[in-house]
Amino acid sequence: MRKTLVLTLLAAGSALMAGDPAKDLPKFQGGDLQKYWMDACARCHGVNGNGRDNSGKPLPDAGFDFTDSRKANKKKDSDWVKVTLEGKDKMPAFKDKMSADDAQKMIAIMRKFSAK
Repeated sequence: MRKTLVLTLLAAGSALMAGDPAKDLPKFQGGDLQKYWMDACARCHGVNGNGRDNSGKPLPDAGFDFTDSRKANKKKDSDWVKVTLEGKDKMPAFKDKMSADDAQKMIAIMRKFSAK
């Protein structure tokens, strides 16, 4: 009983510490979208948009692989804007971090990865 209580408290504490995954993401302040990709998006999607680190290993929270052009190009720009703003699966919502216009402008960076 006591062991169960301790494990429950530990799990609850971990959940509180983890908090909102989008909370620690920077807010887009305008300007350089490529820098924002590096600051906010590359932590899950990778510097090269493939969800991997520089050594080729999958990132812990690997996001969508934008280099998979068959999958990436299936979606319309409006779909990518919606996912960016509202989030999906492990992807946090960025609606409090950037405007819809800025999310639309980010599509050029995402599409660049699938063009290679």
